[in-house]
Amino acid sequence: MKSKTESVVFIVAHPDDVAHAMGGTAWLLRDKYSLHVFCATRGERGIAGRTPEAAAGIREKEEMAVCRRLNARLTFLSQMDGEVYSTPEACQIVAGELKRLQPKAIFTLWPVNRHPDHVAAYDIAMQAVKYSGISPDTDVFMAENDIGGVTRQFEPDILVDISDVIEQKKELVRLHKSQNPDEEAVNLVIGRNVFRAKFTHCAYAEAFKMTSPVTAYQSGHVAGEVLINIRKHEER
Repeated sequence: MKSKTESVVFIVAHPDDVAHAMGGTAWLLRDKYSLHVFCATRGERGIAGRTPEAAAGIREKEEMAVCRRLNARLTFLSQMDGEVYSTPEACQIVAGELKRLQPKAIFTLWPVNRHPDHVAAYDIAMQAVKYSGISPDTDVFMAENDIGGVTRQFEPDILVDISDVIEQKKELVRLHKSQNPDEEAVNLVIGRNVFRAKFTHCAYAEAFKMTSPVTAYQSGHVAGEVLINIRKHEER
């Protein structure tokens, strides 16, 4: 098993983004790396009929529960749901942590979609990479998490087989009960993984784009190594 002295960082906009977009992949990485989640908001506007303060209290606890299951450290960036921006303050906070952690890989959200907060989370990630001075070879993976499920605009660079951990992903999704109150809602999330798996020989898959082609070699580093080798050295 990989030593957990190496880190992997997730930079997202909302409390459910990790579970929905990359929960299976995060689960596969949890025993190999030290996971760190940076969430821009507490999902203040994500529960109809609740005040921002009440919604934030509920969704913060949901994300904390998910991160406990992933053995991940969680940091909120104290921005407002629906008003996420790549402010210098947010970028510098994340950049400082990237410099300290020197992560093996960074996961964020694909910026070409219909949710401005997701675009801003991606921009925070990329600005933080620049400010941190970490290796330019550090892989940045962008997860699919568009409103409404699958979008034809998203053409994955790499697919991760999450079939063996699909029940664990469902568990993470269920922990966001404010967003997924019943199994129908959970199955809508998982439907994207079923769709992506149609292009593979597995049952469920999570899709990612990369800032460098998966076949590229940079200073002896194989781009996409963290996901290419995700199943190596697993304990059976």
